[in-house]
Amino acid sequence: MPTKRGAVRQPDRRSRKGTRKPSAAAKSAKKTAKSKASIKHQIKVGQTLIENVEGHAARTDSPEFVSARATLHKIIGSLEPNPYGPGPIQAHHGGSIWLHGGAGDNDWHLVLNWAGIEWSAQFCCDPAKVDALRRNALAVTNGFPNTLPALEALGYTDTALLRTEIKTPDDIAHYVDSIWNSCLPIPQPRHTGSIKPSNALACGVHTYPEPMCGIPRFMRSDFVPFVVDSTTKTASVVAPVAPRHSGDGRVRVLFAERGNPLHALHQRAHGEGAALILAPSSPVARKAFAKQG
Repeated sequence: MPTKRGAVRQPDRRSRKGTRKPSAAAKSAKKTAKSKASIKHQIKVGQTLIENVEGHAARTDSPEFVSARATLHKIIGSLEPNPYGPGPIQAHHGGSIWLHGGAGDNDWHLVLNWAGIEWSAQFCCDPAKVDALRRNALAVTNGFPNTLPALEALGYTDTALLRTEIKTPDDIAHYVDSIWNSCLPIPQPRHTGSIKPSNALACGVHTYPEPMCGIPRFMRSDFVPFVVDSTTKTASVVAPVAPRHSGDGRVRVLFAERGNPLHALHQRAHGEGAALILAPSSPVARKAFAKQG
């Protein structure tokens, strides 16, 4: 019987599914793979469909992006310890705005613009809206007058872009690959990775919803938010329902991949405005709190 709106739903084993026929997205992806288009930068999104971020034959890194990425690695190399986590640091097109405080070579700070533009999205961009992002980045950077000289000292010579109005597709492409958009540093597992038993924190932003990917940046190290189902090898994402030491061992399901035993239950509860809460005795809750003893 359906629960009332806002009610808490407990998992029901009867809702588990058996093997399913290939989805329409999977069939489409299979057909796409036979085309002549390059798939060099193919990204598997949410484990259920494939997005080709090219939109044209082979994509290569632009000189602007090569320069911005090299500068990013110089900035990261000056930070001790590296606050972005272990693993090879990759540059994500996430709306990065790097600022220098003027108190030593390593006085770098990162803020984000209200939107980041992925490389593949640039061809639908409105120049006026991209220019609004540029003007916002300029306003923020002007508050830190040491920034542009510090970037130039690292060899970044594209600083005039920040004061150049964006009007054309070439202007958009230049801005998209600049340090003011393309240089959000993310370790590879959290950029393009996928959760697996060997690395339960490989929650790539190109693979899972961004709110899920942000959890490892601020969570306690003894909580396990990503739980891999031993049978299907798919992941669910959970969070405690109460503060630490409250004695409440329940967890709220935030996300579950397709094929996971909790996926259908989570979708149904979400559709009814309810939360899917698991009891402390559930295997998922026990795994989530396992490190806390």
